[in-house]
Amino acid sequence: MLLFQEIRRRLRHLLAPLFWLVLTVYFGYHAVNGERGLRRLYELRQEIQIATQVADEIALRRAEMEQKVRQLSPQSIDPDMLEESARTLLNMGQDGDYVILDTSE
Repeated sequence: MLLFQEIRRRLRHLLAPLFWLVLTVYFGYHAVNGERGLRRLYELRQEIQIATQVADEIALRRAEMEQKVRQLSPQSIDPDMLEESARTLLNMGQDGDYVILDTSE
């Protein structure tokens, strides 16, 4: 009986620190690996960086296209741009033109 009481008393002293240790490990694990943890934060920052690069590339392509459209507008037609577009669309050239096919696209 005395042994049982001694074991019980020692377990009571160990139970509180063990509880806090388990609680700390649980929250520490989820702070790093959880749905909103540090690892996920790192992944999200990488995704944001990639998305920003893609958005910059798209904005650049849009600006190039808008410039071409402005050059083809009736108010400011660029004769060279008009001729280039017409030749490309009609697949025609003039006598003496050399044609170099670009098959990289």
